[in-house]
Amino acid sequence: MKQSEIDFKKVVGRQVKKLRLKAGMTQDVLSERCGIYRTYLSRVEAGSANPTLLVMIALATSLGVHVCELFHDFDDLGNDL
Repeated sequence: MKQSEIDFKKVVGRQVKKLRLKAGMTQDVLSERCGIYRTYLSRVEAGSANPTLLVMIALATSLGVHVCELFHDFDDLGNDL
């Protein structure tokens, strides 16, 4: 798969949702911990928002993971990146 064919926002959004559910958090709890609106978090998880680096760091910190974990699913896309 070529980089131009990957919807990075959707991949990151799926990973954020997966990690949030694994942590047993609601969107309300995670958004409050990150200092963002729940509706914005919902858009991030849906892949329609493009979070800034600071938001990504806040998400990772609040989820108790390294920011690299938000990109974990990219590993499954092959070496075409």
